[in-house]
Amino acid sequence: MDNRQRQQDEILALEAIFGAHAVEKSGNPDEHTFILHAPIDTMEAQLDLRFHLPDSYPSDTPPVFEWVCAHDMSARLRESSPGFIYPVRQLVLSDSMYDMASTELHRVWDEEMCRDVAVYSWVVWLGEYLSERWPQPLDPIPLPKDSVANVARSSTITNDTQSATSSTQSTKPDSAPNIFTGPPLEMKKSVFVAHVARVRSADDVRAVRDTLLQDKKIAQATHNILAYRITLDNGSVSQDNDDDGETAAGKRLGHLLHLLNAQNLVVVVTRWYGGTHLGPDRFKLINNAARLALDQSGLLGKS
Repeated sequence: MDNRQRQQDEILALEAIFGAHAVEKSGNPDEHTFILHAPIDTMEAQLDLRFHLPDSYPSDTPPVFEWVCAHDMSARLRESSPGFIYPVRQLVLSDSMYDMASTELHRVWDEEMCRDVAVYSWVVWLGEYLSERWPQPLDPIPLPKDSVANVARSSTITNDTQSATSSTQSTKPDSAPNIFTGPPLEMKKSVFVAHVARVRSADDVRAVRDTLLQDKKIAQATHNILAYRITLDNGSVSQDNDDDGETAAGKRLGHLLHLLNAQNLVVVVTRWYGGTHLGPDRFKLINNAARLALDQSGLLGKS
């Protein structure tokens, strides 16, 4: 396989992991450059990185990266969570950090990846590296007029969760796929519940979501994060996700399905906010709830 084919395969892999919209290709086919919009889920941040792929990559030379910018995504949550102010962090790459990142990119290409495609492995390392050096997401500052309402709402979450998880089947229309609801996970009064169903088309995905939203408790939840993977007749995979206001959560959920090689499945994770900001732990709970439901449903490994 020649270098250009291997480069194309790597870009397709990045699109499968991060989503097609995360890879911004050059309009000039002779330039062999692209911009990757890569989320750092634990930091609630997004990196914009430009990569140049030389003709001799990956066989003889490493890729070259250029730092474009970083975005504090936690501040954007104000749009979906009115009543809070989100302080914005300054996320910059110092000269020493840039030198370290460049050295690691060369090492990943040369040693760890045996001179094969290296961008994804390096981006994972970069996220971990920056997470140890950048400021963590700052706690939101509630506005006084909404604080009482938020506390009152959180007090009803625990009592409502049981009815939300038990009523899904009874409201399911005949045409909708069967939905399996996993056990709830709770931290600091925030509750996470995952729902899993076998789907064959985008219509099935919509039917599952519509069925779940017929339950008032689920419809009134803070977030209903969705991801799906469907294997088409020609062997290709149709996949998409929806954050529902929880920045990067849908991509992370889609990445989990990709890692598990899930086929013809949709997973929806419902979160009821408990009044306390959980930081990066909420992403672990979202994925853990999804993994529990997937395992207990018995649908993994089947198509």
